[in-house]
Amino acid sequence: MSNLSAFKGKKIAVMVASGFNEEQFLIIQKTLLAAQGSYTIISRDIGTTNGWASNQWGLSYPVDQAVSETLAIDFDALIVPGGSNQIETLSNDLHVRRILRAFLREDEPVALAGVSTMLLTTIDAAQGRQVAASDADSALLIAAGAEIIDKPTVRDTNLISATSGEAGISDLLEMLAQAINDNAQN
Repeated sequence: MSNLSAFKGKKIAVMVASGFNEEQFLIIQKTLLAAQGSYTIISRDIGTTNGWASNQWGLSYPVDQAVSETLAIDFDALIVPGGSNQIETLSNDLHVRRILRAFLREDEPVALAGVSTMLLTTIDAAQGRQVAASDADSALLIAAGAEIIDKPTVRDTNLISATSGEAGISDLLEMLAQAINDNAQN
């Protein structure tokens, strides 16, 4: 287990679009705030973005920064919560692709939860990666060259992926904190 204090004083980008998994987002939010980290909600949505809670729309959250105005260099890590209702929107946005490519190219920590691992296929970044994925997402990731590891959370250098569930998201954040710590020591 890593020490979540690695989030203290760090700037974390949380990238979402309407329909993101609100349960996962709340775990992320509470963990970062408890560890005295700061997070910025980046989205292509203007003003507010809506979570998806179980089988219905959840709460609205203020967007801190437009994805079109976001640079990876301004952040220490990127988190993309899951949410099948947001994945198409994120996948089709050129700025989302630019940001994700920049984080991966610079080997900055990236945490992808649930279906958000599918973003790797949209930027041709799945090849040779080890990822955690649900059975529903595995076929496309395998076709794109990823190796699916049968664990709820997987770290492949600075790419951390997790299947859904509270335990998976908590482990994802622990591994992300360790990746941030590792980057600070290098």
